[in-house]
Amino acid sequence: MVQNKPEKKYLRDLILDVNNSPVARMRLFSQGVNENTRIFSHEMVIGDRACLACGNCVDACPVVYDTHGFVFIQNQRTSMALENMVGDECRRCYNCIQACPQVAKPVKDHAASFRRGEKVVHLLLACTIVLLAITGVMRLHYGYYLPQFENKLFSLTHRALGFVLIFMPILYYLVDRHHLFRLFRKVFVWKKNDLQWFKDVVGHIKKPDKQQMPYTGEYNPGQRAWYLFITLMIPIMAVTGILLMGFYEETDSAYASIFLFHVAVALATDLLLFIHIYLKYLRKWARRIHDVVKVFLAKRHLNVAELYGKKF
Repeated sequence: MVQNKPEKKYLRDLILDVNNSPVARMRLFSQGVNENTRIFSHEMVIGDRACLACGNCVDACPVVYDTHGFVFIQNQRTSMALENMVGDECRRCYNCIQACPQVAKPVKDHAASFRRGEKVVHLLLACTIVLLAITGVMRLHYGYYLPQFENKLFSLTHRALGFVLIFMPILYYLVDRHHLFRLFRKVFVWKKNDLQWFKDVVGHIKKPDKQQMPYTGEYNPGQRAWYLFITLMIPIMAVTGILLMGFYEETDSAYASIFLFHVAVALATDLLLFIHIYLKYLRKWARRIHDVVKVFLAKRHLNVAELYGKKF
């Protein structure tokens, strides 16, 4: 029985919501290799949707790069091998779908747009927090030394960004309520073994050679703790910020208490944001730079793949 378009879209969304490499299953929604593109001597011209073992999806996967480096053995450069290597560590970046020559363009476009709203809100939220940190620091530490106009400008900008921060959950709901509700379902569910995850991380930091890094896929306990903090931080900063804007005089003792609490939460947010950026981007960039320098010093060229077991 042929599935209609709404059913196909529903099935595609179910696949994209699961933390497993989706490229093999998304290929089934495509037309596969067209006729007249595969010819085997005297055999008839055929077309199919089977994996070509081109390895594009393996090369595009960030999880494979972080855990295996480069994969050269040909029978490990298939979509099935990718599923085995990644397991439930899939980050749902959908790079594998975009890299696969067997996935049709409409399916690739659907995968690219599936988390677009979530990513836009994530970027706007990160930029807002960074700008709030900059304007807050300028006001708190350098406001006394700044000219009156600049001090007033930083103050107004900080308040305006505060209202933008309050609006972020509403924007998230408007552009991608599916992933907003998915976030809430993941963040507010905690289990007893989550505490062991944090202990394993500490053990890995102390003895990285003996203690393996625990699960680092989507919504691991560390990531859920960060998202939970952000979920609680926004209303806390909103309430304390509004109270500081006009409900208390600066000479009141209540004002000082609220101000200190506001600054403490802001400082914790800035530190956790830096850790988040370090683990997500800076640590990987540092590793890649290290690999480039290492292979250059040893071989006097920049073919980093030689560090991962293949000699050319």
